Amino acid sequence: MTRRLSLATRAFLFAFIPMALTLVISFFLVSKAVEGKITGQLRESIQRTDAVLARKEAEYSQHNLRGLSALTENASLKAGIGLLREAGDTRLVEQAHATLAGQLRQIGESLDYDLLLLEDPAERPVVAVIGRQRTRLALESHPVETLAPSLIRVDSKLYEAVSAPINLGPENIGTLVVGTEFNTHGWSDVGETALLRDGKVLLTTFPPFQVNDIEKQVATRCSSVARECEIKLGSETYLALPVRQEIFNDGVRLISFQSVDAATKEFTRSLASIFPLIGGGGVLLVLLFSAIGARSIAEPMVRLVAQLRREGSAGGFVAELEDDYRAAEVNELAIEFSRAAGAIRETERKLDEATEEFIESMAQAQDARDPYTAGHSERVSVNSTLIAVEMGLSAEQVEIIRIGAKLHDLGKIGIPDEVLRKPGRLTHEEYSLIQRHPLIGKRILDRVARFKDFLPIVELHHENPDGSGYPYGLRKDSIPVEVRIVHVADVWDAITSDRAYRKAMSEAQAWDLLKRGTGPLFDPEVVEALTAIVRRERAQEISMNSGQPHENDNAYYSLPHA
Repeated sequence: MTRRLSLATRAFLFAFIPMALTLVISFFLVSKAVEGKITGQLRESIQRTDAVLARKEAEYSQHNLRGLSALTENASLKAGIGLLREAGDTRLVEQAHATLAGQLRQIGESLDYDLLLLEDPAERPVVAVIGRQRTRLALESHPVETLAPSLIRVDSKLYEAVSAPINLGPENIGTLVVGTEFNTHGWSDVGETALLRDGKVLLTTFPPFQVNDIEKQVATRCSSVARECEIKLGSETYLALPVRQEIFNDGVRLISFQSVDAATKEFTRSLASIFPLIGGGGVLLVLLFSAIGARSIAEPMVRLVAQLRREGSAGGFVAELEDDYRAAEVNELAIEFSRAAGAIRETERKLDEATEEFIESMAQAQDARDPYTAGHSERVSVNSTLIAVEMGLSAEQVEIIRIGAKLHDLGKIGIPDEVLRKPGRLTHEEYSLIQRHPLIGKRILDRVARFKDFLPIVELHHENPDGSGYPYGLRKDSIPVEVRIVHVADVWDAITSDRAYRKAMSEAQAWDLLKRGTGPLFDPEVVEALTAIVRRERAQEISMNSGQPHENDNAYYSLPHA
């Protein structure tokens, strides 16, 4: 059964929950506002960093261009290019390449570059040296790929490049390209970075296992090249902001990722001592006001419920309820309870009277069908009640036995008179018909809920402890004690009364029959209780007769001893 909350608890919850929700929502809104503020600050920080890097990049490019412009005027370099242009066979071409590679090494000795590349007027790579050792690059097996005007990829490495034309008079005879290895760590002072081309990560500071997730998140949430967006990697939220877009094109994007969660935690860590104080104080105030409100609402109702319980435990409302509960609604409820209780008492009284009258009428109607059984149901009820009291049964059980005994033969209403009042021996079919009367009586009473406690007596009063009875052949342990009591009282009255088919037995004969049937047919405890009752009655009769002889004296002295 589901346990219901008390009025005080519900009143407390109705007061506490809205206020607690208000606090929770307030903290949520504050945290969102803080998060939004921090996100804005991160955006501004990235933009400032981007501007600083752009300015430095421009200065660096100008410096490189000035240096490259001087290098492109190198006479030896131009002579080597001329030699290459005049070479007619493969051997001379290879010699020219070797010469140009040596000249690039000489140029690189005074410069801090990781890549030096010479291109022809059609921007095709001619000769390149790579690394700090200025190793000549085999262009046939290590092609040079231009990803953006300032970004070159050789094998798996990226180089940030600056180029300057090499002119001989008005004619362009090639291009000198120098570059340093591209490092994403240099693009952001905090957080992570990733370089993407056509949605695929080229370089990133994130761990390798997050690359696929980065590509999916950027593709779905960061479709705009120039706008920032938020992505979620694992359980952490990042602000993704494209940077240095002016130096990239052809689908290449450099994105800076700043952890919003980490920045928020850093900010809230400084307020860690303030938030618990505010929250704890708010919760205490909520608890205090909720408890006061709940008590003021629930106290009158608790008093009313307590009085209702007292009255109920006393067996019903025997007095008017109080009507001074300091709450008008509870006062009205108490008055209505008193009125309803009075109406219920009166209804129950009338119903009890009607039920008793109905039972008496039914018992008399059945007994009236046969002059030999007149008063049988009443006598069985009286004797059953005496036996139940003698056995120490509860008052509730005694009352069930008293009424059930009156109704035990109600089913005989459904038995024809020619069978019920037949003076001679019954045929097998007639006896089978008589055996149906317990079930008939049960069906008559089964539809009235008020009679449900009496149904076992009506249905089972012909069952025997040894299983030889009817209608089910139950044994002792399966037969209720109330039924066993009525069974003995019924047999006792039947054998000591005249019937159409025989005369009443003497008490001595009746006791002899009971003794012989005790155990298989009759409950020994019930027979013992009946014996005690009859012995007392006979003793009283003898005492009242002052020792004068009585016709039942022999029966008294022949009674079995307890």
